[in-house]
Amino acid sequence: MKKLLLIGAILVTGAISFADAKSDYENAIKLSQEKKIPEAIKVLEGLAKGTDATYTPKANLELGGYYFQNKEIAKSKTYLQAAWGNGKTTTPETVEAARLLYLVGILEKNKKDAEKYILWSDEKSGGTNADIASSLIIFYFDNNEQTKGTARYNKVLQSSDKDFVAEVDYNIGQYYLTKNNNVQAKSYLEKAYTGATSRVNGAGLLLSNIAIAENNPAQAEKYLLEMDTAAKSKNAQILGMLGTYYLRQKNNAKAEEYLTKILAVEPKNVSAKILLLGIYDTQNNTAKLNSIYNQLKSATPKITNKQIGIYFANIGEGPLSEKYLKKSISEDKDNESKVILGQVYAGQGKKAEAVKILQEAVNNKVNGASEILKEVEAMK
Repeated sequence: MKKLLLIGAILVTGAISFADAKSDYENAIKLSQEKKIPEAIKVLEGLAKGTDATYTPKANLELGGYYFQNKEIAKSKTYLQAAWGNGKTTTPETVEAARLLYLVGILEKNKKDAEKYILWSDEKSGGTNADIASSLIIFYFDNNEQTKGTARYNKVLQSSDKDFVAEVDYNIGQYYLTKNNNVQAKSYLEKAYTGATSRVNGAGLLLSNIAIAENNPAQAEKYLLEMDTAAKSKNAQILGMLGTYYLRQKNNAKAEEYLTKILAVEPKNVSAKILLLGIYDTQNNTAKLNSIYNQLKSATPKITNKQIGIYFANIGEGPLSEKYLKKSISEDKDNESKVILGQVYAGQGKKAEAVKILQEAVNNKVNGASEILKEVEAMK
């Protein structure tokens, strides 16, 4: 499920009220942006004790959100309740405070409070906020109140706003994914995917990932190709997933086609260039290999042999990782690469090679090398 809200340095802004309160609030924001958090908190606490109709709720909300992020739940709850003000008014501040108080209720396992705040939020938003509606539905599903959850979901289905309905389905689908219930997850995600006005959406990406996990590559390809067509081959994320998909299928020609398309959209895309490097390397295509390699080495910021080696290690391309880590050691004189190469060797079952290179790293006094060497030596 998508996070209910993202708390940043500035949660809400509004109309000008009293000049002094406005100045104090803006000063607090400036201090926060300058990472002077204690000073910002002090200013906000002063505002929170005031009576300004606009900036006192804002200050309470900022403080409540800050302490919520820092897991000081009791303190967070006090400020948030002050910002909510018993729900007597419906403003951006009270709505946001109620949504956070709902999360506080969840953390405190206070079902009654959690339901009160999310119901209030749903009512005050007119039932048209997808995050709130889906949170309420999921709250009921998670508390074994299927009847209430289904009733609220059926109201969502009555909306003529296709994207609103699709977003609720997407959120519920993600909820079932966290429960490892792929059957239910796919049911909601499929409705989100087909119901949205644009075929390019997160539900399609999740469905393709589920299909791959379930060893159904044809279905994964179907979703990705449909989305790529809808995006007119302009979406780098989808192109990247297609390129990676075809690499896994050992179809280098198709992989190269889609990875090259990424560079037409994002010429500086490092991941696409490294994957193309791998393709050209395995094909012994020296001209294209050197071209891509030189682009990476001359990039701003420069991409090092170590970074290339780590990238290949992370995607399970041991031989390619080994090649570029060796280049890092010999050409760049980067002794830290010895530690990474030792782990690559260990992952390939080459214990003797791993021990040898890690011992070199220890002799070079590379941080952490001795601990990793001990772990590898203990391998059977």
